[in-house]
Amino acid sequence: MENKALKQRLESIAQEKLIKQMEQELLEKEIGRLRALYQQQQQTQQPPASHKRASSKDLDSQFSSLSLNSKDSNSSRDSVSVTSQFHF
Repeated sequence: MENKALKQRLESIAQEKLIKQMEQELLEKEIGRLRALYQQQQQTQQPPASHKRASSKDLDSQFSSLSLNSKDSNSSRDSVSVTSQFHF
């Protein structure tokens, strides 16, 4: 009796192992597919090299358009208006 139960348990474990191996194989294929898709998207969506500098130029123009009067007595009011000019 005990021998038969052990054999059934062994068969069950062998089946579970086979299922897990198949799942592992399937997941590895999916990983490969997703990596290829990711690389493909990265190649098609690369921003141009000048894109990063364009945002810096925009910030430069915002800085140059500011008029800061250090002699103004309403400096707190000016600091509020200065920060409101920036768009983040």
